[in-house]
Amino acid sequence: MSQIANKVYIYQTRKDDGTMVNYLSPLKPDEAFSEGLPAQAVMGEVPATDSELDAGAFKQNKIFLAFLNGVIANHATQCPGLQAEIERQQDGYVYIIDRRTPTPGGEVPPEDIIGAVKIEKGQLLSYHGSPNYRTFTGAGFMQLDPWLHERLMEELRRIVAAKKG
Repeated sequence: MSQIANKVYIYQTRKDDGTMVNYLSPLKPDEAFSEGLPAQAVMGEVPATDSELDAGAFKQNKIFLAFLNGVIANHATQCPGLQAEIERQQDGYVYIIDRRTPTPGGEVPPEDIIGAVKIEKGQLLSYHGSPNYRTFTGAGFMQLDPWLHERLMEELRRIVAAKKG
């Protein structure tokens, strides 16, 4: 295991077919290893090689994405940054953008759009995750709003604690 940028950790393991793979996770080893790394905490995998991690070879974990979208949907109404934007805009959609994007004020690549909340008269009606979002791209690893990142980590830690019994 090693830590890489933006609070992402690499867990190297051997798959059943004998190939080595790197699993990427926001959970630290002391949070994950006692009971194992839950599927919800695995952002995805890349082949284990001696070279740098290749975003092009990254296989995203659908379980992690569903979990991430659930966390956002459950906590969006309390997110200070999102609430400020909802109050400012009032109607339409507010997009949740990955902070790694090189163009936050311009045209954002589809893989950097985490999802959108539909709003009407300053009220959040619904959240929908983007099917194009990627947690690891050539621009780097997922970088959530700090408040949302902390909610994600709290929820992941709850899963680990529940496994401990």
